[in-house]
Amino acid sequence: MSKIFQAGEYVAVHNSPVWRDKANFIIRAHLEEKNNRSEWEQLWAIRLDEKRFSICCIPFFAFDLALGDEVETDDSYIVQRVVAASGQYTFRVWFGDSTYPGIRDEVVKHMESLTVEIEWSSENLLALSAFDAEQAQQVADYLHSRQSAGHLIYETGKSTLPGS
Repeated sequence: MSKIFQAGEYVAVHNSPVWRDKANFIIRAHLEEKNNRSEWEQLWAIRLDEKRFSICCIPFFAFDLALGDEVETDDSYIVQRVVAASGQYTFRVWFGDSTYPGIRDEVVKHMESLTVEIEWSSENLLALSAFDAEQAQQVADYLHSRQSAGHLIYETGKSTLPGS
């Protein structure tokens, strides 16, 4: 059974989606249940047909979705499944516990040098989208080294590893 959005439930929004100029619709992804209430992420998208969309933002919280993925929704425009994966790789970076001055600027500068798409959720949460496996490995290697130094915390946008 599909979840139904209720007014007053938490919704994470994208204020500056990376492909805002392409987007023409807003859809939602169900995140989790917390205290008997659903949490959601609002996703900017391109409408392809009645229930099919291409995601135009980098998911901040939803797992197994990426920039450019083609998804199918239900009648309430809630994501049900990925129809065609874009091949993009999603990373999320948390700076909130860092005591290293300038880490945000360093990460952004490095990601720009790799031509990685970036989207801020807040001053402490950055979403990244790498366009292929080679670029994703460069991003992962860099973020891992920074996390090992205690400068940030990162995760991928996948809920499981391939083959598990």
